[in-house]
Amino acid sequence: MKITTSENELIELLPEGSGNFYADGAYDSKKVLNTVVEKGYRPIVKKTKNPPGGFGSKKRDRVFSEEEYGHRNPHEGFWGAFTTWFGSRIPCFLKKTTVTRILLGVMCYGLKILLRVKYCLNNRG
Repeated sequence: MKITTSENELIELLPEGSGNFYADGAYDSKKVLNTVVEKGYRPIVKKTKNPPGGFGSKKRDRVFSEEEYGHRNPHEGFWGAFTTWFGSRIPCFLKKTTVTRILLGVMCYGLKILLRVKYCLNNRG
């Protein structure tokens, strides 16, 4: 897992690959869409009111569907619940400290979910 601070930083770290790249309208820019397509992904990116031009935007228009875009929901749900549990702000100034706190939070939240599942499964019947 890599914590990024901007769409541009995420795109620079994106490895060559294949499959779908799911993102909201914050990623609807010419640079992002073109890079996603160049690296081999299908851009399932929500279109903004003023969509950019470029070959990435054209590919997005061909492959986008609301049903496919809905596959983002479980991930959004996780981060929404995570934010509710831990708060939306991390009071740190150093990036290394911020990353450490986020990763520890993800581990704790994952453990909470695991314990809930285990508890629920053991108390059936």
